[in-house]
Amino acid sequence: MEETLFPSGLSINSREDLEEERRLFYVAVTRAKSRLWLTYANSRYRFGQLQQNEPSRFPEEVPEKYLDRSYAGGGVRNSFGGGAPTSRAGGGNMFDRMQKKSPGQQQSSAPASGPRPMPKPAAAASTHVPTPGFTADDPATMETGMKIEHQKFGFGTIMSMEGASNNRIATVNFPTGGGEKKIMLNYAKLRIVRD
Repeated sequence: MEETLFPSGLSINSREDLEEERRLFYVAVTRAKSRLWLTYANSRYRFGQLQQNEPSRFPEEVPEKYLDRSYAGGGVRNSFGGGAPTSRAGGGNMFDRMQKKSPGQQQSSAPASGPRPMPKPAAAASTHVPTPGFTADDPATMETGMKIEHQKFGFGTIMSMEGASNNRIATVNFPTGGGEKKIMLNYAKLRIVRD
């Protein structure tokens, strides 16, 4: 749930497109049966580049009574704004506006209170220090079964390859770097490990 991902970067310049993304968010949220988790990444790799992200504007429009921020870690940035919800579109929050348009629907109730199980912490991936003199190899020379090194995820094995020769995607298993990952070879910098 990050700006330029949802809502899409292509839709934020047009009011009509942005409203369509807002309706899509509303439909997705109201389909949850009992609980819904909304998350976002402070940073992520997109097209081989590390990007810093801002949280999506849409969770700010959810009424505060439906939110439970007790699982939000990492301070204010991870709590979708952290304060009272504000609407960037004006005219009340999105949920009130949407419910006025569809009076036949049953209004959702606030989440049940009481103790909740704490989520298990994700296994921390070890920090990899690239081999001195690390240089990426030509992706066209990579094949299934090869041992490779990634600058962030460490050493791994290419499990499978898919896609056209000019846009191949490798599924790589990184035992100490977070498990199995799909990587676009044209953007990832991988070094073939030669024994």
